[in-house]
Amino acid sequence: MSEKKFDVYLEFNYLNLNLAVFNIANNKLEYYKKLPYENYFSNYKELDFKKLEVILEKNIREIEKLTKEFIKDVYLLVETPQSISINLSVNKNNEGNKVTKEDATYLIQDARQQIIKFNSDLKILHIIVEKYILDDSKYDLLQLDKTCNKFSIDIKFICFPKNFVKSFENLFSKQQIYINQFVCLNYINSFSFDDKNKNICQKGKEIVEGLNKQEVVSIPRVPKKRGFFEKLFHFFK
Repeated sequence: MSEKKFDVYLEFNYLNLNLAVFNIANNKLEYYKKLPYENYFSNYKELDFKKLEVILEKNIREIEKLTKEFIKDVYLLVETPQSISINLSVNKNNEGNKVTKEDATYLIQDARQQIIKFNSDLKILHIIVEKYILDDSKYDLLQLDKTCNKFSIDIKFICFPKNFVKSFENLFSKQQIYINQFVCLNYINSFSFDDKNKNICQKGKEIVEGLNKQEVVSIPRVPKKRGFFEKLFHFFK
């Protein structure tokens, strides 16, 4: 079985299907195409998946001819009015001790479980730490050298409805393609990038690879079983 040489990113927005192919070896953008489409939304609210199936199949084959390898997985950047942001604050009595990585991980995991428990119809796409609060002091990054009595974290969860996600999974499964990760397009557009000239797929790739140090990341398709604690935080690397 040959080793995968390319990563494929696709963006679905209200006007275009944008496709990008990146060379894994050198991280270079090898191919980029903006494909305008019309009448793929119902009253400009949601995609028409039956119509998308035709255009997707055609362009997947085009990419496969270009790269000379079968596409088995992709990253999706999606715009939808169905995206939902939920803000949650969690805290613990730290009893004057130093804040630890384990404290932060526990609180974020607790918040995540609360979102899952009370929003069973939603899939979490992004977990973003907005503030760490040690007593009355607020920080953007975790302060491991500081002590406090009360430790709390303000967290934003960006979610898509599970049925919407499932529609995309079904669309790609017909092409025998696995979706590595969904990325909310509104989230990408809200983030400040140093290079304003990069296309949306390049920006999405940077988000996936951990550009936002405030985002908690769980690695998809881990080859062996690992705990949630082992897969958190780009900024702890």
